[in-house]
Amino acid sequence: MSIEDKYRVPGLERGLRVIEFLNDHPDGMSMGELSTRLGIPTNSIYRILATLERGNYVQKRENSSHYFLGSKLLSMSAPVTGVPSFVESSLPHMRILRDETKESILCGTLLGQEGVVLEQVEGLHSFSFRIKPGLRFPLYTAAPGKLFLAHMSEVERATYLECQSFEKFTPNTLTSVSSLMKEVKQAEQDGYAFDREEEMIGQVCVASGVFNRSGRLIGAIWMVAPSSRVLPTDLLPFAEKVRECAERISLSFGYSKLRAA
Repeated sequence: MSIEDKYRVPGLERGLRVIEFLNDHPDGMSMGELSTRLGIPTNSIYRILATLERGNYVQKRENSSHYFLGSKLLSMSAPVTGVPSFVESSLPHMRILRDETKESILCGTLLGQEGVVLEQVEGLHSFSFRIKPGLRFPLYTAAPGKLFLAHMSEVERATYLECQSFEKFTPNTLTSVSSLMKEVKQAEQDGYAFDREEEMIGQVCVASGVFNRSGRLIGAIWMVAPSSRVLPTDLLPFAEKVRECAERISLSFGYSKLRAA
């Protein structure tokens, strides 16, 4: 037996394979599908998923047999080192913003070439959007996505734009590089970005970025609301509130280069 084989932990290796596979399949997989695709016996998959579910590393969809990565694992992926969790630090400020706006407030980060929702504070109206942690979204349709694009390097942004087909979700979806980049540059200048029913008719969003001590964007917070309640003329006042909230969170991470009042 080689030294490499001597110190292997087969159960842990299988668990990591399950996590990696679910990360590549954000829509989730059933126990049977995982067993077949990974070549791991069903009873082993059951034990792995049960263990991961108890720790909130994976979750099972309601009324479905599909498992997907949980918010705990996703929040650990946020690029924050040596500081409290992005989600943990953001939640108190998100609740204050929710109380001020009465709308749902979310936080998320960049994961590969997609955005991912890490946590939500649900709105206070009788109708409000509820979005599960772990949901991934295309950058070009989303308010936080435009901020992530604004703070990418030129090379990273060019690589992203080259592989986009710009699927048209609604009549408002931005489907050209020029129209998208106009909004990305505006977001970089203003410190906030909008989604004006670009991914879903009836839903608008406004987002602002959160930065760490070194000035690196580590995530975003955003407000999501029905367009029937938040009209186009309402977006700018809400944007100011969202940006102020994001700046308070950034301060908690030691960021100090806030814009002049």
